Amino acid sequence: MAVTASTAPALRIALAAIGAAGVLLAPVTYAQPRPPTDAPPPGSIRAPLDPQTLTCNDLKTQMKSSGELNLLVGPRNGWGDTFYGPGVPRCQFYQMPQFAYVKARDGRCGIGYICIDKMSID
Repeated sequence: MAVTASTAPALRIALAAIGAAGVLLAPVTYAQPRPPTDAPPPGSIRAPLDPQTLTCNDLKTQMKSSGELNLLVGPRNGWGDTFYGPGVPRCQFYQMPQFAYVKARDGRCGIGYICIDKMSID
């Protein structure tokens, strides 16, 4: 089929209609934000524990049973941090594990590992 001056506008309109139909008929789910697949189910995130309310043995027992604890750390227990144990965790590629201590009711307690950002030398 040869495109002539009289069929060119009709061809452009047909191509534009086909392109618009593809955009308008695309599934709407592509634009919907989805939660990450590795995110815990809603309601399963527990509030951070205050390590000063438990003894070191209690903390270690909870760590062994669950594999991780969310504990309040920092000055005046400012924020929650996740401690992993009893083994060394696999951190994100930009982080590395570091053994950490918390202040328990009966003194300092070596509870487990946290993932910290790697130091970069620029």
